[in-house]
Amino acid sequence: MTHMIYVVPSLKAKEKLQSEGKAWAESQGFPYVLRHQRTIQDLMDEYGEDFLVYSSRGPQIDRPEGSHFFSLNMAELRIQNLRKGQCDHLLEALMGMKERGAESLSCEGEGDRSRWKGSSEPPITVLDCTCGFGADAAVASFGLPAGSRIDALEVSPLLEAVTSWGFSHFVHKKDDVTAALRRISLRRGDYRDYLLSDEGPVYDVLYFDPMFQRPVEASCQFQPVRAIMEHGGLTRDLIERALQKARRRVVIKERDFRQLCRDFPEVTLYGGKYSRIGYAVLECDSWKK
Repeated sequence: MTHMIYVVPSLKAKEKLQSEGKAWAESQGFPYVLRHQRTIQDLMDEYGEDFLVYSSRGPQIDRPEGSHFFSLNMAELRIQNLRKGQCDHLLEALMGMKERGAESLSCEGEGDRSRWKGSSEPPITVLDCTCGFGADAAVASFGLPAGSRIDALEVSPLLEAVTSWGFSHFVHKKDDVTAALRRISLRRGDYRDYLLSDEGPVYDVLYFDPMFQRPVEASCQFQPVRAIMEHGGLTRDLIERALQKARRRVVIKERDFRQLCRDFPEVTLYGGKYSRIGYAVLECDSWKK
């Protein structure tokens, strides 16, 4: 069932932008309504949280606290670092480098799309279960071995609409970044439904960012979307179900690993010495033995 989302043009939208917004809304099955000089508060009074403003930056979530539109955010810097030959802790966690006894892999430069060096690295399939703004999915799509597949789920209809637009429409100044975005397949869905169902595709890696569901309160980036964010927690039972469902491993992004280490003593941690965040990796084979 399609969640009813109204799309309205930005206040200064010219005819061409209005036509573009209407075409996008229709492609998504969303009603397109005229702005009539209404303020954001006017729109909230009429539509509640269920509206997007279509601007030159694509669909965006406009609220009195601010605006959220698609951008690469920190993924931009991480991709630049990959081009410089630096590696990304998320990519190492998704590949399970420590579990395989491998050293941190170096990365090729721009000529090789900054993917993992060495043709022996096979592609993997990943499901990003908490896509959010899409930064981690973008880095994974750009940096994992050629042929890897990145699918993603996002439970918030508004956030899914904005991020999905970015994956399919955003044009980066570098063609390989644009191509990486186009390779990501995002759909609206709750990862809990996926985990608890016996149906659906099987992935090598299931990735979770529960941090996105409880962001730093002062973060300006989250203010416009706070009211629509899904706050369901990643419980031990759900992690165990994920370990049963994934082929190879489960990766969880966290700030504090104390509870996770108590629940799963065999966990392997990735991250920089001075980084506020890290990645916990649970190997399915060790769990299923």
